[in-house]
Amino acid sequence: MKKIGLVGGLGPASTVDYYQGIIKRGQEQFGQDCYPKIVIDSVNMTEHEIALGSEDYETLGNYLIESLGLLKNAGAEVAAITANTEHIIWHLICDRFPLPVVSVVDATVEELIRKQCNRVLVFGTSYTLRSGLYDHAIKQAGLTPIIPSDEDIERIGNLIFPNLENGIVIPEDRQQLIDIAKKYIYEEKADGLLLGCTELPLAIKPGDVSVPIFNTTEIHMDAICRVAFDK
Repeated sequence: MKKIGLVGGLGPASTVDYYQGIIKRGQEQFGQDCYPKIVIDSVNMTEHEIALGSEDYETLGNYLIESLGLLKNAGAEVAAITANTEHIIWHLICDRFPLPVVSVVDATVEELIRKQCNRVLVFGTSYTLRSGLYDHAIKQAGLTPIIPSDEDIERIGNLIFPNLENGIVIPEDRQQLIDIAKKYIYEEKADGLLLGCTELPLAIKPGDVSVPIFNTTEIHMDAICRVAFDK
């Protein structure tokens, strides 16, 4: 079993989900006495937000490379970035990764294909949605992405940050997210909802909408564990 490194703090609530979820998967596969080795570098989320907001991708990339380097120095053999948004610069920095890194985007698209989801509604931060991160990846797989309007992208982004990003679920905000999703599912005949932000599963749950939900946090954890667990 490989030692797992997590770039955390993006935000803190989802980092806790990754930590607990990976331990749970280890115990399910290897028994209750199994506790996978995990090291976390919890970064300063505000620094990342400033770099994203100013499109300073060189600085953002350096932050991620530095964090991955710290994880490697701490003994990590495989790593993951516990956020979707930071993956928008994946192609700019992946040749500089100091150790293997599991992509949440690749894992999610593979799951969409496996579940035969053809028209997928994509939710996420405004950075993620406007970058075309999932749009491009889903199209390359021969599937159809449904991206909200600019107005709704702004609404969704404001409902994620700062409250949901910090693990605070406000009932009225949760209902707004569900209502936006239902509108697009109905109007665009979506057959899946992709939660492209690791905090969105705190607000939108299976059964809230009429189509399958693709929880990128859970999908990512499954992929990390497939790489890290070696009986």
